[in-house]
Amino acid sequence: MKVGLRLFLSSGAFAIVIAVVYWLLAREPAGTILLGFLAFALSFIAGYMIVAEREADLWGDDAQAKNTEAVGEVVGTYSVRSPLPIVSAAALTCVGLGLVVSPTIAVMGIIAIFALGALFIVQSS
Repeated sequence: MKVGLRLFLSSGAFAIVIAVVYWLLAREPAGTILLGFLAFALSFIAGYMIVAEREADLWGDDAQAKNTEAVGEVVGTYSVRSPLPIVSAAALTCVGLGLVVSPTIAVMGIIAIFALGALFIVQSS
């Protein structure tokens, strides 16, 4: 977890610096908002790792670890026949298109994302 945490923290800090520099040089709000969202997302993941995964014992944190030691490690259960990832991509596309074309489409996409999030939770149980 230490390696991943350093990666996300440094990437988030870099994205913040890039967003500020971009705003100062270009004064263009769309790109600045996207870079700010990138910084927020990376910082959110780092915060999650600090709060929820602080006791994680990952083989990659050991400096002497070899790839063969990770063989057979359970990283999660994944449903291979679920249509939810494709439907989620369509909902995110609606949000993106809605920001450009019509706010109504964006709102419908956001509602679909929340509904799909609930379905992901139910399906993972």
